[in-house]
Amino acid sequence: MKILNTSMKLLPLAVALISAQAMAQQSEDMAGQGLEEVVVEGVRAADENAREAERNKDNFSSVVTQDDAGNFSAQNVAELLQRMPGITLQRGEGEGKFVSLRGLGPGMVSVQMDGGSLANAGGGSSGDLEDRAFSLDSLPSDVLQSIEVNKSLTPDMNLDAIGGMINVRTLSALDRGKDSFKLTLQDYYSEQAEDHSPKITVQGTNLFMDNTVGLAYTASWENRITQGYQTKHHDTTLPVYGDDGQNRILIPWEFTNFQENAERERMTGLLNLEYQPDADNRYHVRLNHTSYADDDIALREYYRYNLDSSTSKLYLNEAEQTFGLDSVDLQQQYFIQQSEVTTNTFTIGGENGLADGWWVDYDLVMSRSEDDKPDGRRVQFRLRELSSLGQYGEDFINGQIISGTQLTELIDTGSISSGAISNPNGYQYGQAMQPNLGYDNLFLEQSLREDAVDQFTLNLRRDWTDGGLLNYVKFGVRGQQRNRTSDRNRASIVPGDRAVAGCNGDLECVALAGARLGEFDTYRPENADFDHYIITRSEAERLIASTRAIGDNYDPDENEIDSVRLDYELNEDSAAAYLMAEFQVVEGGTLIAGARYERTWFDSTGYMAMRNDRNEDSQGLESLDIALPLDDVKNDYSNFLPALHYRHELSDQLLARAAIWTSFSRPDFGKSRAYFEITDRVELCNTDPAYTGTLTCSDDPNQIGSTNGDVDYQAEWFVLSSDNAARIGNPSLEPMKATNIDLSLSWYGDDNFLQAALFYKDIKDFIVDANGVDLNIGTDLPFELPLDQVTQFTILPDTTLTNVRTFLNGESAHVYGAELSYTQYLDGRWEDHSVGRWLDNLFLQANLTLQDSDGDVGDTVRVDSIRLPETANTAGNLTLGWENDTVSARLIANYTGDILKRIGACTADDLAADLGLGYTQNCQAWADVYQAASTTLDFKATWKVAQGVRVYFDAINLTGAQDSYYFEGDPDAGGKMLFNVEQYGRGYQVGVNLDF
Repeated sequence: MKILNTSMKLLPLAVALISAQAMAQQSEDMAGQGLEEVVVEGVRAADENAREAERNKDNFSSVVTQDDAGNFSAQNVAELLQRMPGITLQRGEGEGKFVSLRGLGPGMVSVQMDGGSLANAGGGSSGDLEDRAFSLDSLPSDVLQSIEVNKSLTPDMNLDAIGGMINVRTLSALDRGKDSFKLTLQDYYSEQAEDHSPKITVQGTNLFMDNTVGLAYTASWENRITQGYQTKHHDTTLPVYGDDGQNRILIPWEFTNFQENAERERMTGLLNLEYQPDADNRYHVRLNHTSYADDDIALREYYRYNLDSSTSKLYLNEAEQTFGLDSVDLQQQYFIQQSEVTTNTFTIGGENGLADGWWVDYDLVMSRSEDDKPDGRRVQFRLRELSSLGQYGEDFINGQIISGTQLTELIDTGSISSGAISNPNGYQYGQAMQPNLGYDNLFLEQSLREDAVDQFTLNLRRDWTDGGLLNYVKFGVRGQQRNRTSDRNRASIVPGDRAVAGCNGDLECVALAGARLGEFDTYRPENADFDHYIITRSEAERLIASTRAIGDNYDPDENEIDSVRLDYELNEDSAAAYLMAEFQVVEGGTLIAGARYERTWFDSTGYMAMRNDRNEDSQGLESLDIALPLDDVKNDYSNFLPALHYRHELSDQLLARAAIWTSFSRPDFGKSRAYFEITDRVELCNTDPAYTGTLTCSDDPNQIGSTNGDVDYQAEWFVLSSDNAARIGNPSLEPMKATNIDLSLSWYGDDNFLQAALFYKDIKDFIVDANGVDLNIGTDLPFELPLDQVTQFTILPDTTLTNVRTFLNGESAHVYGAELSYTQYLDGRWEDHSVGRWLDNLFLQANLTLQDSDGDVGDTVRVDSIRLPETANTAGNLTLGWENDTVSARLIANYTGDILKRIGACTADDLAADLGLGYTQNCQAWADVYQAASTTLDFKATWKVAQGVRVYFDAINLTGAQDSYYFEGDPDAGGKMLFNVEQYGRGYQVGVNLDF
């Protein structure tokens, strides 16, 4: 694999050098003949090419193409797409990554390359949940010839796409029809990172053997440096109510400030070899390579509040959304991670004209992707049992450490007048450097995720040209096999608890296992939200190297929960067949009718995992975490998907379309694979009739009657508590199914374009990410837990867990909206005076998508209807530009409304229980998470310095927009609360294109 990766990286570069030499000789020959090629460049040329491509398609779509010089209007596929109607962009690490279409999330938008599926080991837009979203930032626009956004799908397309399907078409020498060579040099400057990111790309096409053989190639290298700031609430444990008898507000479980410094080396290579001996036969072989190697440094500062309403001292001020409590942990982490994601795709296929108007085309696609993280490592420092003030709102959470005396004064009087006195061995009040933070966690990780996709497609078509009713009949088959595996091994330990056995006699290891932060060099992170100094990288590496033996000697059999809870293997095989025909129903009007049948077989492995380290010997190396396999969990389903598409050329400039079609979206991998995980230390309850302790349930056995982890006593009397928080995958999820209706009217003027479209989607079995769900582990799970294999305590088969995050099929949802597009070039309007000559070059591009949705999750999760998750009710962009033969400039504004990301559970029983309380303790609609509305503003300009030389400048995110998420909150108990906010600041890039 390593040799193949290296070869695919170097081959396009070698071809490029040979091609450049051949072209130089050709240019000399042509110069002697006095020939000069004239090409049309710029935004308008690319726009006109796209409009023509859209108009000629059978289905409703939006298209982005190169201009006649082979240039796009942006340097990243996702950035290109965000200018298109119905598209909203999700950013990450300061650049566009994922797209939603007509408000439907990235997991419901299929991405293909030249009609073939791509492996995607790099995960998706949801972290560990591993959705199906494809990260488009891995595809620089230089490898592409056009991008098609298909919003209505015909039966010959992949219909696993309720949102729609994006097909990126790679560079083709035969389609370009000429020899070409382009060199692009670029530098990107991140204002937040205060660093530069260089990029170089070569691209070319060559024709041989009387233009019957075409070779297209691209090679691209980029070293991108970013710095991100983030504040985030705990991902799985919800806020909890605090109540002092006078005030009641929701209190964060914890929040974390992040700073991530990332350096990514990205490489892309493409080779497309084609042979067309005559007009009826064409063959192709394509090789595509993408890889990116990351060196990430993540700094984290946690305030973990650990609210226990029965023991915590509590100050609350509902009006100011302020709280104070004791038993707070202050943590710092320094995380170092190198990784490499590599994807190689090989395609071979062709098309042939047969006798009597028959055509056949076929493709075999083999795509392999690997995400390798060989040596993740982290050190953590902590102080416990502190007192803290906190405050939150929709877009912030803040914390401040105070003394216990000050907290008591605040509770008693409502203000603080006294100063805090520091204990020499405790927190140092008023100081940014905290020398007494203790080294309390060493984290080591290696992981490998692999994704393999094999796909074969065969299509047969019969054309009639006699002017009769039938234009063509087309049918075909497609088979696909997908295998996805994840193997993650972790050691997460308290070094001081394992030092004697783990260090194996190394005295420096033993000494540093009990170290404090004051023994190391520290610095203040650039993120101003950090309150304290943090260890430097060199010192963190020294500490890890000195104490690593403790982690390496721990859990050699890889049974610890973090080594297995995310391990799995899943297989997803599918087979499809379709039949469709086009009828000439009236002059200028055609109807496509057909249907597709698709069947899917799915199986998954996974684990039942529980963190049980409270039972472990403080000096031993044996892990008592519970990790039991869930083997061979299966599911299968089929879909019959009919469609009707009508297209009518009302005039030379007016085109109408109407379609009713069906589609589906398979569940995301992270939602449908098998797993059952208690997300914190497992909480047990003592059922011994003779037990008289104050606490009945705890995650510490010694607090509820077990002396030094008495295993026999626990096995007899301890049972799993229903209060444990859990994450549970759902392999029995059905795919979402949609009936779609699209209507559109398009005007293709000489200098303007107008389009209005209406759409409606009736979605059945839509999938919802639900928090706080009640699930009985004996009757409500999609798989059987191996309860009889748990020997340390008892899990009763009728236990109902009351705080579960899981994924469920809702009953139905409806999405309906309108999509408006307008382009105007102000040509020939003010030619008679000097000002008019400038106005004559103005152009305007605008689009707006308005929509609404509602969904019925089912009364077992949510008694009221909700918006469909991942949908934005409003999305639009506006471009104001000026362009002539030399200069092009654009100011681009994008707006996206708020988006529901996940929901909290609220059943009729929850509402009834809350009636007696007078507030929403059990109904957790306040746990709905939304992505906040955002507006971005970009500026782009190009200058044609000379023939074949073009300089460009981009200013990205001029408004400094952030990606922000919030809990809906309870308006009677503090209002909205920040869930996550991430910012990367402004960026600027300058580059030059050299076309030969």
